[in-house]
Amino acid sequence: MDEDDLLETHPDLMDPEWRKHAKTDAWLGAKQDRKALRRQRRRTRPRRPGRRWWVFAAFVAILAVTTGAIVLVGHRSPVDGAAPPTPNPTRVSQYAHVDLARPYANTPADTWPKGIDGITSPAPAAIGSFKAEAVADAYAKTRQAITASGLDPAVLFAHDPKAFLALFAPDQREQLAPRLARKPSKDDGGFSSYLTEIADGYHLLDAGPRTFGTLTARAGDKPGELAVDAKYVIAYAFDNVHPESLTSPNEIVSFLRADQTFVVATGPTVADTSHGLWIDGGQSAYSAVGCAAAREGYLAPGYANPPTGLGTGGDQDAPGYYDPKYPVPTLDGCPA
Repeated sequence: MDEDDLLETHPDLMDPEWRKHAKTDAWLGAKQDRKALRRQRRRTRPRRPGRRWWVFAAFVAILAVTTGAIVLVGHRSPVDGAAPPTPNPTRVSQYAHVDLARPYANTPADTWPKGIDGITSPAPAAIGSFKAEAVADAYAKTRQAITASGLDPAVLFAHDPKAFLALFAPDQREQLAPRLARKPSKDDGGFSSYLTEIADGYHLLDAGPRTFGTLTARAGDKPGELAVDAKYVIAYAFDNVHPESLTSPNEIVSFLRADQTFVVATGPTVADTSHGLWIDGGQSAYSAVGCAAAREGYLAPGYANPPTGLGTGGDQDAPGYYDPKYPVPTLDGCPA
């Protein structure tokens, strides 16, 4: 008899339960063998670069999205009620985009009020023999004088000082009139100590001028005098027909920095012709101006200078050009 026939008819092999377990054991053994074979192949198979680069690319993409989200969070608009970022009060960007619709961007004047409203004072209170009403009147007269000297179109463009002179006591007008009537000459005295006059041919933008500063009242040096110390800056934004050629706002924005003392004289110890407002000294400086016009006593923008850029001002300027808490600079930024 053939051995294969004997094997097939062996009693153990004919047992149904034994055959079922044997079949299961064989299937499990084959499965384990296949797993072992796959593990061995993975150990010997060379690493495919395509998968590595795909993983790296995915990582870079995730990193880019995350970084973009961080940047967006850093630049998102402030929530309602949050204060907007404040420009640096002591510098003008030497290189920055210039937009005639927002000429004061990238300068301290970007957040300053238009007109005289940026020059503030504390609530009027009695000072010595002067009641609060007299202090309020002194603040009002000082604001009128600053407006007439540096913001009034009649002075800025028409170079007409009549409205400015009318604010002062008769004796003070008599002293000021001859000086203001004299036409400035080249290289003779520079800017007027009292008025800001725009050089012919230049025009201001609708955005300004703008102001920033404080008024502080105190008792004067003589009886009947109430003094007001004014520390302020006025920014002037000039028009330009080729804004695309500009590289910094200091080419179109000029600054007047001034410390002045005004005195209101009243009372029986003061002569009738001396009653009223006086200028009791001060100092001023300009930044980012046209130097040729400045030497003749007029204000022109920085872009009026030759391409060398002398006198246009910028990052290197003293902080006192823009912030009244610093002393008034002693230089105007123009070569001698």
